[in-house]
Amino acid sequence: MKRLFVIVGIIFLFGITAYGQENMTPAQSRKKQLTNLLDYRFKGGTYTFEKVFNTTVTYPDVARTNCIQGIIIASFNVTCDGKLGFVTIKNPLHYGIDNEVKKFFVSTNGQWNKCHDKKYEHFEIPIRFKLAGTKTNSEEGLFVFEGKNPGYVCNGEDYYLAKAKKYLDKKKPKKAITNLDILIRLDPYNQKYFDMKEQAIKMMGKKHKKKSKK
Repeated sequence: MKRLFVIVGIIFLFGITAYGQENMTPAQSRKKQLTNLLDYRFKGGTYTFEKVFNTTVTYPDVARTNCIQGIIIASFNVTCDGKLGFVTIKNPLHYGIDNEVKKFFVSTNGQWNKCHDKKYEHFEIPIRFKLAGTKTNSEEGLFVFEGKNPGYVCNGEDYYLAKAKKYLDKKKPKKAITNLDILIRLDPYNQKYFDMKEQAIKMMGKKHKKKSKK
């Protein structure tokens, strides 16, 4: 009887875990997987990783004054021997932010635990750079690195999305693309922004064809 209760308990536990995973958003699932990986590979785990990042990285003034915000993605390998490889920045934000992030990862050399399987060697870490007061819709990013605003509140996703839609409606694809590029920088995981940009590019191509016929 006791054995039966144990088996039922295990089945119930696995059921709860599976239910929890099924009900996660894609952003929550990505964060969970990355957190588990960092807890295993980084000395001190995700908590220490975020703490060290927040105490060593600065939000460049030139980025703050230009309201540069978004999710930077650091892609790199750490061998099972603990050696950090070259860091590639995906969805770069520029204005000194990319260099700050690269310098941070270089400084982590020697702070990685060893592993026994190459599947634990590759990392793609999304970190959101945000300025105080800016409204954010997305929950993407391992964590948020917040800087002081430059003395005024910078525009968020809703502002640029409204502008992009307006320019698409008015058949002004070039201006729409300018705003969509900002939206993609703010959330590179939002497929809707890429679809809208593709729509704008096609619209621009049609305009070019009409001009060349004339």
